[in-house]
Amino acid sequence: MKFVAMVSGGKDSFYSIMECIRNGHELVACAHLSPRTQNGTDEEEEEEEEESYMYQTAASECIPIQVEQCLGVPLVMRQCIGRSDNTMLVYDHVDKVNKQDQDRQEDEVEDLLELLSKVKEEYPTVEGVSTGAILSTYQRTRIESVCGRLGLTPLSYLWRMGPQRCLLECMLKDGIEAVLVKVASPPGLVPRKHLNKTLGDLYYGGIFDKLKEKFDFHICGEGGEYETLVLDCPIFKKKLVLSNVEIIEGDDGVGVLKVHECHAVDKHEEDGSCISWDVTGPLLYERINEDAAQSHDIPTDSDIMEEAQDSLQSIPEINVLPHVKVLPGGLAHVSEILSPFVPCSEMYYCSSTSDNVEAEMAVMEAKSIFSILEATLKTIQWTAVENHVRHSAAATPKDVVFVHLYLSDISHFKDINAHYSAFFGTVLPPSRSCVAVGKNVLPGGRRVMMDCLIQRGSGEYMRISPDFNSADAKDKLSAVNAAFVMDHIRNPHHQLRSTLHVQSISHWAPVCVGPYSQANTLRSGIIFMAGQIGLRPETMKLISHDWKVQLRQSWRNASSVLDALQGSLKDALAAVVYIASKEVIAPNNSFRPKLWKVCENICRECLLSNGNIESGIIDGMKVTQKDELYGGYEDYETYREIMASQNIDVELLDNECEVNNRPLLMVSLPQMPVGAVSEVELICATQKASSCLSINVVAPSDKQPNYADKSYDNPTAKGFRSASEINWDTGYDGIIYDEQQNIINDTAVRNAPVKIHSIFSHLGKGCAAIGFAAASYCSSSEKKAIRLESIFEQMIDSAVSTLQQSTGLGISNILHIRLFYVSNPECDNSLALKSSLQASLSIFWNAKLGNRTKQQLPATSIVPVQSMAVSPSFSSPSPFLAMQFMVADLLHMETEMWIHHNRAT
Repeated sequence: MKFVAMVSGGKDSFYSIMECIRNGHELVACAHLSPRTQNGTDEEEEEEEEESYMYQTAASECIPIQVEQCLGVPLVMRQCIGRSDNTMLVYDHVDKVNKQDQDRQEDEVEDLLELLSKVKEEYPTVEGVSTGAILSTYQRTRIESVCGRLGLTPLSYLWRMGPQRCLLECMLKDGIEAVLVKVASPPGLVPRKHLNKTLGDLYYGGIFDKLKEKFDFHICGEGGEYETLVLDCPIFKKKLVLSNVEIIEGDDGVGVLKVHECHAVDKHEEDGSCISWDVTGPLLYERINEDAAQSHDIPTDSDIMEEAQDSLQSIPEINVLPHVKVLPGGLAHVSEILSPFVPCSEMYYCSSTSDNVEAEMAVMEAKSIFSILEATLKTIQWTAVENHVRHSAAATPKDVVFVHLYLSDISHFKDINAHYSAFFGTVLPPSRSCVAVGKNVLPGGRRVMMDCLIQRGSGEYMRISPDFNSADAKDKLSAVNAAFVMDHIRNPHHQLRSTLHVQSISHWAPVCVGPYSQANTLRSGIIFMAGQIGLRPETMKLISHDWKVQLRQSWRNASSVLDALQGSLKDALAAVVYIASKEVIAPNNSFRPKLWKVCENICRECLLSNGNIESGIIDGMKVTQKDELYGGYEDYETYREIMASQNIDVELLDNECEVNNRPLLMVSLPQMPVGAVSEVELICATQKASSCLSINVVAPSDKQPNYADKSYDNPTAKGFRSASEINWDTGYDGIIYDEQQNIINDTAVRNAPVKIHSIFSHLGKGCAAIGFAAASYCSSSEKKAIRLESIFEQMIDSAVSTLQQSTGLGISNILHIRLFYVSNPECDNSLALKSSLQASLSIFWNAKLGNRTKQQLPATSIVPVQSMAVSPSFSSPSPFLAMQFMVADLLHMETEMWIHHNRAT
């Protein structure tokens, strides 16, 4: 087709003409938009117009001679009137019915429309428009917009031709001779040094390659690094000569070559100006592909194979989002978030130390985890019937309440913290517990694992100003959560979420060692506390190297945090206590069982004494706390008098019965932050909730029944199965049941290899519960191989039975199950454990619910430890498996608190 070429004087527009001709098109004329002040006298206006988003304006004074005399075709020009008014990436024009409308949009693109309209009038056979756009979507879409309005075909044969080095080499080999007329890439290109220098000298001299390596310089100048003026090329009939030039340098390092005089001269073979050009040669994309294959920038097959060995090794599986469990009221848990890939040490140079390499790879995993969590948060479906509003995320990192962060090595803690802080922010962040579980024990040899608790809309809820107007909800709140948040703003009795985040060093309690809060409270009833270690608050240093001293200080710090929330350790529901493995594991790789008894005694002592903190004295709440409703009586004195008439000491009851039996899981693992050897992780009720709902502990007897009792003469009728169906089957029947005589062999019962027990602490009836189920060998000397699914089913059954019988909660209320297991660094059991746990949950849920309803399985996390114990103690030796259950119905808790507390106040 016949085409007109848009020219700016530079290499791209003229090389595009050459490629159009090579593709069989016929050049009719050239078109050019000259700067609006080219002939003007207003220096200030001229300076402003030099900055154009779309056109090259440098050396535009040479274009009439360059096109009409050197190229030998007509030139159609129009002075540019408009500016870059619409700077969006995609241009959307506005048609005007009245063309004489003085208020029409003054955009330089409309000047292009007028210019090409003039071309069509003068050359009606023109069908196409040539442009030199390489990577500029901004330029390409505007030319396409104008061409579409005029019925012209845009020809952009240079568009996305690359690599840029290959494209520039093709230009130079095909005879494009150009000089730099503008530079804008300080400190790379210097105006007085590089302006008026030929493009070939600079490229082949290696300057562009050096700038590319150091500053990511665009070889073809597509980042605006430089602009050129073509002096000669194979389609020129004459050569352009610059006879009088001036270098103008700005304060910002940008320089322009001002051409005062130029003229065209004939080309002669003897001076090398007549360059042959094969119009019928290979097309540009064919040449670039060939050159790229030979270039050192494009790796060969062997390079790719070698690089693959040094790069990240992806796990050969589908990458999926982690499991999410959602409870009514918008409480959710995202479990076991892992990087989909495991970085390999071979990808780093030998000069890096092994510690640095491991830390960098841990950071890579952490960044991947944050990306996965962000994607997961956006896709949470809060209710079965609630659809997401388009372009509105269901949750954000600000809605995360608590984070468990598990590392392979605590030395990665500092490096990951920076990225953790960037993701969650430093204002009202979630609480966090961070521990190191050891190398090669996380799934697949990973270095980082995370799970988190989320409360829908809580991030926006906490950031609403006191003067918030409900009429502005649609504008200031996310569409998917606006109604939910507004409902809780109107609730005067219970806060959806509140955060305690103290960052000042004081004598009160330690500031957090990282970007997280001391505590987060949900619905004014449940407190999720950050892990507390044995730091002295005033110095932020460990109080001692002794684990026992650190443990007492950890409890004291926890008590201080609760005191700031008008609570105390008597409000604790349950705790996980971490002790460094070096304190528990002996040099011969056996553990010290008596240490767990010492640990338990310290914990019970601290619970009874409230960590040696007198609660409520700072806020003057000591008396008023006891004026709350106790046992349904109107005040504390009446409660104490009535209980005394029954020979019950209220003080002793409060201390011993309510606190001394709180469930504790004590585990040992390699490391904790800042070299600590003890850490306490607590979930508590608020003082408001515990005073009106009460906290109770349920600890049924071991799941293994006493078959010597006459009441068990028909175990099948009591819910226990025959020998072939025993859930905790360990590869053989375990219990010998004689079906003919309908009795069970007592000897086999006493020798059963595994014993399962559970304990729960619950707030009120049907409100919230935290508990543990543990499996231990009956004999420390005989440890047989076990069938995981059977053990898991029995542990789940033990826990669920306790829930349903005593707490008013059921399986639909189970939010999260955290499985602790004794790990072996030489054998990765995590994947087998996860698979078996998921299978057991599915079997159990189907058996309990059948097809009556569709329920989400709880979120699950698998945590490797080196030894553990449950308190109050149930068995010896220590468990090899333990499950922590988080169970809640916080909507019901709010209702119960209103009935027993707020309605009376």
